[in-house]
Amino acid sequence: MNEIKDDLKFYEQPFIINIVLLLVNAIFFTLKIIIGIQTNSIALQADAFDNLTDIMMNITALIGILFTNKKPNEKFPYGYYKMENIISLLFSLLIFFTAYTIIIQSFADLANYIRGSPKMIISSPLIFLFLIISLLSTITIMLYLKFIEKKTRSPIIKSEANEKLFDILISLSVLIGFIGALFKFYILDSIIGLFIAIFIIKGGYDIFLSSTKTLLDAVIDFEKRTELFTLIESTPEIKKIDNMEIRSYGRYIVLELEISLSKEFPLSQINSFKNKLSHKIMNNFPSIFKTIIIIKSQEKETIKMAIPLKNNQELNSVISEHFGESPFFGFVEFSKGNFSKFEVLPNKFAHEEKRKGILISEWLIFHKIDKLILKKSLKKGPSLIFNNNLVEVTLTNLDSVNEIVNYEKNFLIQQ
Repeated sequence: MNEIKDDLKFYEQPFIINIVLLLVNAIFFTLKIIIGIQTNSIALQADAFDNLTDIMMNITALIGILFTNKKPNEKFPYGYYKMENIISLLFSLLIFFTAYTIIIQSFADLANYIRGSPKMIISSPLIFLFLIISLLSTITIMLYLKFIEKKTRSPIIKSEANEKLFDILISLSVLIGFIGALFKFYILDSIIGLFIAIFIIKGGYDIFLSSTKTLLDAVIDFEKRTELFTLIESTPEIKKIDNMEIRSYGRYIVLELEISLSKEFPLSQINSFKNKLSHKIMNNFPSIFKTIIIIKSQEKETIKMAIPLKNNQELNSVISEHFGESPFFGFVEFSKGNFSKFEVLPNKFAHEEKRKGILISEWLIFHKIDKLILKKSLKKGPSLIFNNNLVEVTLTNLDSVNEIVNYEKNFLIQQ
């Protein structure tokens, strides 16, 4: 899910919307702080600083949108989503300081009112007109953001739309405070200033808590975790969910999933399966921005090993030092940690002059071995074949199949 979508109209782009909101909030912040000082209204000044928190949200949203589209790299494999949280954390400290200043001023005004020297609030028709325009603008913006959020499913737009509901309540409170000032009930302005400061503190606390949790890589409480687990578990190819963690990066939810597939699942189809599962998860849970899937194969009950041999004397066969020229290959099988089967097959490619090592390697792969035990290292060609087919190649100092069987048996017991 990309925050900047090509199929959206210009006025529906989250990036453009946040640019416009930033300008609108900056204008209202400036006007409210000027008028608040001129009218001596602490409530309007508090409302201005609430607009300042909106400005901070717009800035962090723009940072989040820009860095969302910046591709991860070796230094930042999870991308740059947390950059938004670092900025938000710094802004939340400024929000706390702003709320503190408003609270101190409000209590000072309340104390003066009790002493009999109330603070005078200047009111006029133009100020009421400004307050009504501000309220109607906030309502219009909120309705528009709700419309865009439904269309884009953008977590940033959704967060900003919800925030506007509080802004409407605050603007109404300021308007009520000025109505009280008409009847010389000036103390109402200070009470409303305290009321708004509480909302500012709550907003700052939410930003601080969310940013801190994300920066500390905390696992979040995902309300649909059970449904998500059931969806993944019901996928036929998945034999086991080893780990499922849901984290927040910036405003985005990232699923980290570790699963085990059937041991028969073909390696060539793993990438296709991961993409298919990822799309399935995000289609059913649109709030999940990205999935990181780690796939493990199930532990095999039977392990098959190949060993080049000098002769064919069953378990007393001697291990050959030469991979290509060895006349025989022994195949040892362990089932559930216990020795279960041994057979010897002649090396039909021993006398080949060209591509001997490649032919033998492909032949051993055909026999579905899990491990190859040798005296000396392989050349590059055969080694690459075994690596690509996930066959473990190990070197040994042991001399006979019997010694290998005893060694491997003890090793598997200790696993």
